[in-house]
Amino acid sequence: MTKTLQKPVVYLDASFVSHWVGQNLENPREAAWHQASVACWRRMEGMATPVVSYHVWTEIARGSDRAKAQARKKAIETLPAWAYTDAAIALAERLLAVEAVRRKKEDDALHIALAAVHGADVLLSWNFQDIVNGKKLPLIQNVVEGAGYRCPLITSPDKLLEDLP
Repeated sequence: MTKTLQKPVVYLDASFVSHWVGQNLENPREAAWHQASVACWRRMEGMATPVVSYHVWTEIARGSDRAKAQARKKAIETLPAWAYTDAAIALAERLLAVEAVRRKKEDDALHIALAAVHGADVLLSWNFQDIVNGKKLPLIQNVVEGAGYRCPLITSPDKLLEDLP
C-alpha cells in the first residue's frame, strides 16, 4: 500500500487576507504585498489546504470601511475556520508571558497558537514585527514545542512562493 501524500495545511492570518483582497493599492508596499499575496494564493491552489480561524473573521471585520470588511469576509467565506480552544488560549498566554509576542499583541499570539494547536503546517503572515520576526521565531518555536505542539513554518507569502515547487 502506498502512503497518500496530504496537502500541507496553510493558516492564513488576517494580514494575509487583508493584503490578498487589497487595501490601499496606491501605497507601493501595500501594492507589492497584494501582488505577492495573489501570486501565493494562485500557487497554493490545488497544492495546499488554506484555512483561517474564527479569530481571523473577528479581525477582518474590524475597521471603519464596511465595503473592505465585506470584501475580506467574502474572500474567505468558503474556507474552513478553526475555533478557539482552551489549549490555544493557554498557548497564546504562554507566548505573551515570555514575550515571544509583545504583551499588547494578543491577536498575534492567538494566530500562532491557533495554527499550532490545530496542526497547521504553515502560518502565512505579513506581520514582521510580531509573527514573522526572525529574532522572535526561535522563542516562539521553543514555547510552542515546549507546550507539546509542532510549530508550523511561520513565513511571509513572498518567502513561501520561493519555497513552493
